[in-house]
Amino acid sequence: MGAEQRRGGVSIATEVARLKEVGEGPTLRLVTHKWSWLAMAVFAQCFPQHTTSVRADRLHSQVDAHLQELASLGHELPPGAQGQGLCRSWMREGWLRRLPDDDGGEVYELTSATLAAQRVLDEMSRERALISESRLTTIVEAVNRTALDANPDREARIAALEDEIARLSAEHARLAAGGELRTATDDEVLSGYLNVRNLLSQLPGDFRRLEEEIERIHRDMIQAFRDDERPRGEILDEYLAASRELTAGTEQGRAFEGALAILSDEDLLATFRANLRAIVDHPFAERIGLTRRERKEFLAATSILRTGLRTVQERQHKASRALADHLTTLDSRHNRELGRVLRQLDQELATWMGDARPRDHVPMPWLPSRIETEHLRTRFHDPADDQPPAALEDVTGTAPPPPSLDEVRRFGGPLLGEVQAALRQVLADADVTSLGEAFNRLPEELRRPVELLGLLQVLTRLDLWQGESDETDPVTAIRPDGTARDLRLPHLRPSPDELTTVKGGTHG
Repeated sequence: MGAEQRRGGVSIATEVARLKEVGEGPTLRLVTHKWSWLAMAVFAQCFPQHTTSVRADRLHSQVDAHLQELASLGHELPPGAQGQGLCRSWMREGWLRRLPDDDGGEVYELTSATLAAQRVLDEMSRERALISESRLTTIVEAVNRTALDANPDREARIAALEDEIARLSAEHARLAAGGELRTATDDEVLSGYLNVRNLLSQLPGDFRRLEEEIERIHRDMIQAFRDDERPRGEILDEYLAASRELTAGTEQGRAFEGALAILSDEDLLATFRANLRAIVDHPFAERIGLTRRERKEFLAATSILRTGLRTVQERQHKASRALADHLTTLDSRHNRELGRVLRQLDQELATWMGDARPRDHVPMPWLPSRIETEHLRTRFHDPADDQPPAALEDVTGTAPPPPSLDEVRRFGGPLLGEVQAALRQVLADADVTSLGEAFNRLPEELRRPVELLGLLQVLTRLDLWQGESDETDPVTAIRPDGTARDLRLPHLRPSPDELTTVKGGTHG
């Protein structure tokens, strides 16, 4: 062997350089970091499924609360750890990113490196193996389909299609003649379920990498405009070509196009949902003890597609809008500067032409002269010069009586405990068919609009509703002033025992 040993056509030096680059990346740093367990646990709690962003101040408060809870349980924490400081350090590591939102504030999002690390640790913590017949079948089918598409031989393509048609026709004829219908075993459905779940877990990371790539292309384009070294048309053409290549030439882009195709086809989307439901309704789910949370996460695949599609489209829209604003501002500034210079030249030219002779010329300095400022006057604030404000008028005698506790509670937050207790009593009646009907039977003081918000929070905490269904029931809320408001509540029929008291009790 030579000094440069090779394996598979790649030199050992190239392989070492590649692995060093991977090892220095944010994904592996997060997996091997001393405090990775803390960061990953916080990310899992603060960014649950379908939560793509969290307001900056809220995340700081949540991290502080988690740190206090861990400290009370005796866990070792980083010295001087506090919410805002940890979030900043995670940003520097490339695990979080902070972005402006449409309300003028700022939000945190997990980076694609963090999503990849979450998937790695999740796979390591699972006891069920993913090497299965379903996985191998998927690989074989993908190889066959790719080979068929790559073969330019028309006759070979026709022969393959005829073989497939003949096989399906024979199976159709056998079943139509009363042949035995083969059903999948529990192990076969389980392996298929694990394969689909693993594929679905990769989608959030693909969408996030696509968002980050869109931002990178946009930053490079803005920097090219600022450098002003190339024509704008060339820069725009390059930007459009990179955007097209991003969606058509990358795995993340193809995932985006696939999600767009599924969500745009109502029939395909309905079939997709029905197939997901058929998988989790199979008896294998009871045999392996599939939890309610795992069922809901699996059935929420369409929500993953919809959320990823929406965030990518929003990122594209923001990048396009920022580009248009930048070009408009740049053109306006250049036009103003050019117009001002031309007007000054016109004024100077008119003055000079008044007494200029043939062959006269105007000396032009190569560089503008420096501005000489001998003294800049300043005046500092002197508190002694300020006049105190006028004394406030005493209006104690005309002040209205203070509100009672009941009046304050009428305009306060949701009464979670009282509403839950009342709903349990109503739901004990077998004639009540839904949670919305039970809510409409409550006393008016427990039917405020804010009680609906509290009830949704209770349903989420009790894992009774995660937004997976669009079916709703009409409810009528009563404001403290007696006016009514027609709203919608998710269609549910929990038992009185399921509607237990949430930790936190009654608010308001």
